[in-house]
Amino acid sequence: MTSRDRSTSVLSAVGAAVAAGVLVTACGGDDAADETTTETTTTTTVVTTVSPSPSPVVPPPAGEGEDGGDATIEIPSPPAIPSPPAIPAPPAIPAPPPIPAPPPIPVP
Repeated sequence: MTSRDRSTSVLSAVGAAVAAGVLVTACGGDDAADETTTETTTTTTVVTTVSPSPSPVVPPPAGEGEDGGDATIEIPSPPAIPSPPAIPAPPAIPAPPPIPAPPPIPVP
């Protein structure tokens, strides 16, 4: 059996399955008069109460000066990232080999 024959048989099997599904769905019967439908809606409310916690008071550092706290704060920074090494130049392209001269033309 070739792959083309196999794909045809698989395709026909899938087609038959789809046709059977459509037939069962269409002929399934609809007895809506015997069934009752009940809708239920449930609402849940969640209330979360958060009380703010007092923030801790940090005392100013000693020796600020007489002007009332105009101090400069220095934040250390991480060490600088070094630059990457330079890209080396590409190697030289070799010259092609010389073209040989054609053989001499014989004189008649």
